[in-house]
Amino acid sequence: MTADKARDRLTAALTARSPADRDSPPGPFVLYGAGSKGRETLKVLQKQGHEVRAFIDRDRCDEHAGVPILTPDDPAVLQFAAQGCTAIVTVFNPGVDPLPIHDLLADKGFPRVVGMVEARHFGLVSDVFWLAAPDQMVPPAHEAERLFESVADDLSRRTLEEAIVLRKTGDVRQLRSPTPLDQYVPSGVPIPRTNVRFVDGGAFDGDTIVQLLNAGIRFESVAAFEPDPLNYAALVERTKNPLGNIAATLWPCGLDAVPRQVRFSASGLASSGIAEQGSEVIQTVAVDTALRGWRPSYIKLDIEGAEADALRGMSATLQTARPAVAVCVYHKPADVWQLPRLVADLLPDADLFLRSHAWNGFDLVLYAVPREMAKSR
Repeated sequence: MTADKARDRLTAALTARSPADRDSPPGPFVLYGAGSKGRETLKVLQKQGHEVRAFIDRDRCDEHAGVPILTPDDPAVLQFAAQGCTAIVTVFNPGVDPLPIHDLLADKGFPRVVGMVEARHFGLVSDVFWLAAPDQMVPPAHEAERLFESVADDLSRRTLEEAIVLRKTGDVRQLRSPTPLDQYVPSGVPIPRTNVRFVDGGAFDGDTIVQLLNAGIRFESVAAFEPDPLNYAALVERTKNPLGNIAATLWPCGLDAVPRQVRFSASGLASSGIAEQGSEVIQTVAVDTALRGWRPSYIKLDIEGAEADALRGMSATLQTARPAVAVCVYHKPADVWQLPRLVADLLPDADLFLRSHAWNGFDLVLYAVPREMAKSR
């Protein structure tokens, strides 16, 4: 798709009617997906007085909260479709393409199949990550135009356009080509690859470090930050062998604008993050003080919505070391347009790239590469 076509589609999306302008999906409902989002959606619908007749899930079990869980091939599924039930696809995770599920339910005869974005427009599901109220998910027109003009290549413009169309319309045919295998080493983005001094913000269990090693990145040194105790223990264990003789410093801390102690929801999962009602208290640090004089060449931030504060806490480092930066921009609804503006302010004269690395709007990453770094490659 050319830049002009992407611009036209972006403009059309920003002015298009939202799904909420249509009639609300009629009940009763069936929910495809009996996992955590499906069970959470059941509670929301029942609280609103809606009838949920069944879950549909490939991993069948008997029931949940009195609602039967059926496989897609169960004859009762066809009966619910014939009765006019609305199907809501409650699968909302990085690893599952929702489009084949929508097509399957349409083939079963359901008169209306609703995805998570459209369901959120009608208030049928709760907020999670970038999924929020319609007026929070889509940037003002001037912000979208500014970002469209600021990114460096056609793929970035197309990725931005598709992400906004998905949010505005709920069309699951958007963001059709995520590239999970090249996250943090994306094609067409001139990140440093040799003698890399790497800051891993949100290191989880060391998966990104190993991924970059496997992609041929040659580290000079690594500073990894992971505040979840279970994840940190896994990080320590996992980085013993892959790093070999590379100098590595592991920090059981979060990244922030200033050092402080905060409450943290520690789950041992990639989604652990700062939370007012968190069960743990963790220490956060700012890169400017924790790594003073260290001069990183590549910084990654995947810290569950704390990216803006972490960026502010490394402003001096960005100005003096001029590293490449990879920042996740999907944890909060406005991150996709607010974080690029912040990065551009803190790291001027950098080229900005936007890439999608997962389904359902997850793992949307902004890459900022100083132009002098790109020229040196």
